[in-house]
Amino acid sequence: MSVESVNCPECTGTNVSKNGKSAKGEQRYLCKDDTCAAKSFKLTYTYNGWKAGIGEKILNVRVNDTGIRDIAKELGVSKQKVQATLKELQHQIDCLCKGCQD
Repeated sequence: MSVESVNCPECTGTNVSKNGKSAKGEQRYLCKDDTCAAKSFKLTYTYNGWKAGIGEKILNVRVNDTGIRDIAKELGVSKQKVQATLKELQHQIDCLCKGCQD
C-alpha cells in the first residue's frame, strides 16, 4: 500500500484530509488551512469548468477578442461558464471604479 501526498491546489498546503466521495465515486479532500480560500476539492474533475485556473484562461483568451462560443469550445467548458466568468470580472471592475463594498 502506498501513501499519496495530496497538496491543496489553492494554497499548496499539505494539511489535507479525505472528505468523502462524489456521486461519481471520486475522492474529495478538505484543506484544513484556515487561510485557504478553497476548502473542498478533488484531484480530478470531469468538467473542465471546475478545474483550478480556468477563470484566468478564459480571461487570457478573451483579451484576444475571441468570441464566447470559441472560448467555450477551445477550453472545453460551457458558454454559460464563460459568460458567468466575464460577468464576474465586469462586476469586480465596476466595484473598483465605484468603490462598492461587495
